[in-house]
Amino acid sequence: MTQTLPRLLYLLAVLACYLLLMPNPVTIFMAACLSCLTLPQYRKLRQKARSWRIVLERNEPDSRARSTKLALSNAMPLYAYISMLVAALVVPVAVLVLLVSPQAAAGFTRLRELQANNFQLPLEWVNYIQQWRQSLTEHPRLERIFNDLLLKLDSFFDSAMSVLLSRGVDFLGGTMTVLWTSFLFISLTVIFTIYSRRIRKIAGRIFHISQPMLRRFIAAIHKALRGIMLGIVLVALAQGLLCGLAFAVAGVNQPAFWGLLATLVAPIPMVGTALVWVPLCISLWFTGKTMAAVGLALWGTLAVAGVDNVLRPLFLRQGIKAPFFVLIISILCGLSSFGPVGLIAGPVLLAFAMQAVEEANRTYRYNV
Repeated sequence: MTQTLPRLLYLLAVLACYLLLMPNPVTIFMAACLSCLTLPQYRKLRQKARSWRIVLERNEPDSRARSTKLALSNAMPLYAYISMLVAALVVPVAVLVLLVSPQAAAGFTRLRELQANNFQLPLEWVNYIQQWRQSLTEHPRLERIFNDLLLKLDSFFDSAMSVLLSRGVDFLGGTMTVLWTSFLFISLTVIFTIYSRRIRKIAGRIFHISQPMLRRFIAAIHKALRGIMLGIVLVALAQGLLCGLAFAVAGVNQPAFWGLLATLVAPIPMVGTALVWVPLCISLWFTGKTMAAVGLALWGTLAVAGVDNVLRPLFLRQGIKAPFFVLIISILCGLSSFGPVGLIAGPVLLAFAMQAVEEANRTYRYNV
């Protein structure tokens, strides 16, 4: 009874918090991930503030200035941490607005035109494809394969562009929603970070897990998140930048906008940025810019895909000790189950499962 009642009260507290935040599960998950990722920085800030307080207490005589400095040293870690989080969100958004917003309207207008026309191919593309079909009439099997391929490609691009347009319009039109979600995201991240030790203690008491084991779980998830940040986010940004530069050199209209789209689709396994630069290569080819089309195709195949094939496995495997094809499967399953947030949720759940197996093996060996 002495342990049952506290556990019940803890569970009731967790249930109350869950019911309060239930409409925002993605925000809660992302805030918890960012808190886990940035917790070492917050602890370093606290250590520096503690060292400053020790120096002040030893060297400064009792005065109003000393009291003010001690109060500042107590508040400095929190305000510095919040400033770091806000800067991490505001700076990328500001850069995005400055670089992409002048081209975003034209880019979305073009996508809406394509959607209004049911993403029909341009006339010169259709004529070229018809010539190919006529040349394949002597080979019925090849003709059937070619027609099936066209149908699948048409269905794929139709669904992909429709989702992209709807998400983009929702993002641009829901300014207040974005502001509220950002505020909640930062607030939850700060709360999770400040009260991380209390949360860890409560979790250990609810599930009867020792604090060293919980620390190992947190360390494994932190390592996985660092690998995800480097292997997915930074690699996607690098690929988008490479694509944007190539689009500008090749003479593509709105290169920054298409570079942004390449960044957004870069984390998708197997295809990634090819969803953007391949159609643009075909468009350049049919408009008579043969050299630009060939150059863009070579750049996308060698440079952009090379960054993905080399850096992504390297960073991901540093964060999660698993075969790369297992990591790819976790990302694909995460995308299928949770949507875009599955890019992070999939590898994190994989890291959690691997750590759980490792802890079970350690406990089993100890008991045996």
